[in-house]
Amino acid sequence: MCNSSYYYCDGLGGVILRNILICGLVLMTAACGQQDTEEAGGSSQSFAQDITPSTADIKIAQDSMPADAAIAAKYDRSCRTCHSMVDAMAPLTKHEAAWQVRYAEKSMDDLLLSTKDGLNAMPPMGLCNDCSDAEFTALIDFMAGRSD
Repeated sequence: MCNSSYYYCDGLGGVILRNILICGLVLMTAACGQQDTEEAGGSSQSFAQDITPSTADIKIAQDSMPADAAIAAKYDRSCRTCHSMVDAMAPLTKHEAAWQVRYAEKSMDDLLLSTKDGLNAMPPMGLCNDCSDAEFTALIDFMAGRSD
């Protein structure tokens, strides 16, 4: 039974509460993971390809920042976490091979729409609710290595 402080619960109620909290934590930490691309509307041959970045690619992704200070601030708070870690399953910043696959299948308008609607585990608006279309385009261009 739970006491009034909501911090301590024992018995069946405590076990259920603990399991709910653990499940919530697991779901929150999976935000950078990848869903099945067919389920998300993509083709299983395109984005699911195994494009393994080199150690140098990973270092570039971790160290890269846009030259424009305003775009850099938005990249740092909204994009960098998932686009600089291999385990996040998002295309690494400046990883040419990963971005070539995306540009081969989608136009910039389609990439922008995917960003705004969310794709796989990327939430709608890519965690940048205050980004304009022009800022999203600049962020995509930067991450794809098409601008600095």
